[in-house]
Amino acid sequence: MADAPFQPATNLWRAIEIPILADALPHRGRGLDVGCGDGVLTRLLAELAGATLEGSSARVSADRTGWSLVGVDVDPAETALATAEGFYSAVHTSGADRIPEAEASFDFAFANSVLEHIVDLPACLAEVGRVMKPGALFYATVPSPGLHALLRGPSKLRSISRAEYLAETDRRLLHLRYPSVEDWRNLLLEAGFDLASVRGYLTSSQVRRWERWTNGTGGLLYRLNGAKLRPIEIQRQLGMRRAIPRPIKLLARPLAWAAGRGVLSDDSTSPHETGCLLIVGRRRSL
Repeated sequence: MADAPFQPATNLWRAIEIPILADALPHRGRGLDVGCGDGVLTRLLAELAGATLEGSSARVSADRTGWSLVGVDVDPAETALATAEGFYSAVHTSGADRIPEAEASFDFAFANSVLEHIVDLPACLAEVGRVMKPGALFYATVPSPGLHALLRGPSKLRSISRAEYLAETDRRLLHLRYPSVEDWRNLLLEAGFDLASVRGYLTSSQVRRWERWTNGTGGLLYRLNGAKLRPIEIQRQLGMRRAIPRPIKLLARPLAWAAGRGVLSDDSTSPHETGCLLIVGRRRSL
C-alpha cells in the first residue's frame, strides 16, 4: 500500500494473490516474468518466495536461493521502470508472442494477472512454451469464469443493468476472457504444456470488498474520464505512477487496515467458488 496508496482495491487483490503465487514458485533458477510491468510486484514476490534476485543488494544467507529473471512487457514506460529496479538480468520491450530469448532456456516462467489482457493468447502461450525447458513449470494467475457471478453489481445510484455493469467492468480492467479449467487444459495442451494443477483464490467476500473499493477509486476516475483512458494512463496523467508525495504515503497503514479488515483470512481454494485461479502448466518434452 505504501508503494501505491491511491489503488487500495488493486492492493487488496495483490495482498491475497502474491503470497499464493510465491508459495508455489521454485526457489531457484532462470525465470521469465511475462508482463513484468514496473517490477515492483516481482520484487515483493521474490521476498515472499525467499529467493534473492540477480543484481539485488540483499545479502544472500545460507538458507536462501536465487532467481535470475528476464522480464518482458509491451509497455516501454513500464519496462524502463523495471530496468531501473536493477534486479532483472534483462528486460525486453516486446509482446509475449515474440520473446527475444533462446529456445528451451528457462527453468520456470510466471504471468501474474497478465494472460486475461493478451489478445492472441494461443500465440503467447506457444512462445512461452518455446523458451522453456522440458519439464519446466509455467505459473499463471488469472480471473476465473466465476468472477462475474461473485460481483454484487451496480449500486442503486447507477441506472445501468447488471449486464452493462459487467461489460463496463471488463472494459476498465481490460479483461478479454474467462476460460474454464477445461479451456485452460486445452489452451495449454495446444501450446505444448500439460495442466499440472489448479487452485482457486479470492473468495466471495474478498471479491465484493475489492469491488466496493474499486468502484469508489479507479472505477470512479474511469467514469469521470469518460471511460477513455486505461487505469494506468489515468495514474500517469495524475502523476501518481511512482512519484507519491510523502503525506499520501502516510495513508498506507489506515488504508491497508480498512481494505483488508475481516476478509484476508478467508481461505476457500475451490476453483468453482473463487474469483481467480492459479494455473500451473508443465512443459512437455520437445
